[in-house]
Amino acid sequence: MTSRVLTAVLTAGLAAGLSAGALTGLTTSASASDGTGPTARAAQPRTHLTLRFTGCDGCHIGLTQALDGRRHVWQASGRTVRHGRASWSIPTSRTHGLSITVLAPWDGGAGYVPTVVFRYAGEHVGDVVTNRVAKTMRRASACWAGTEQDSATLRITVVHARSTNPPGDPIRTPRAFTSTTQAWETPMQPAWHGISGTQDATYCG
Repeated sequence: MTSRVLTAVLTAGLAAGLSAGALTGLTTSASASDGTGPTARAAQPRTHLTLRFTGCDGCHIGLTQALDGRRHVWQASGRTVRHGRASWSIPTSRTHGLSITVLAPWDGGAGYVPTVVFRYAGEHVGDVVTNRVAKTMRRASACWAGTEQDSATLRITVVHARSTNPPGDPIRTPRAFTSTTQAWETPMQPAWHGISGTQDATYCG
């Protein structure tokens, strides 16, 4: 599904009420290979990626790389946030155009899978982002430019935000963003009150 569909979803506040089971099915429909076999490990550099979360213990986190012009979608095995952290060892090449999904136990089901924002429009790499700033934002990138390092740590803030279902009933949903603005990749997409989400993979580049 393209970003144009997501635009319609977020700007209209549409909610399909997807269950956790439906979201899990969507997430695992693409390739779930970590590239962790012996041959893969020997053939390519790897990055130990650590995500440190504020406000999301028990959340299920997914990593996806979907690049414009490529049919193949790569996904790492999901992790559950424990004691504020989740980590992976992944091929370094997979960090470029990486997107991160956040399924919170308290998510009310707004019809899309929340994604982490790496940059809000108008922010610069290195800028500190607070929830007070994030909730005023209308455009965002959920695509990370990645790293060439063998280890990287991203600090992510997750807050209880409100989306709506027609005729306007409030639904809790995560507003998730890196606490410091990161190098990003296109596209910049609509972000309703700073909330980013997708109904399929987020295609980057």
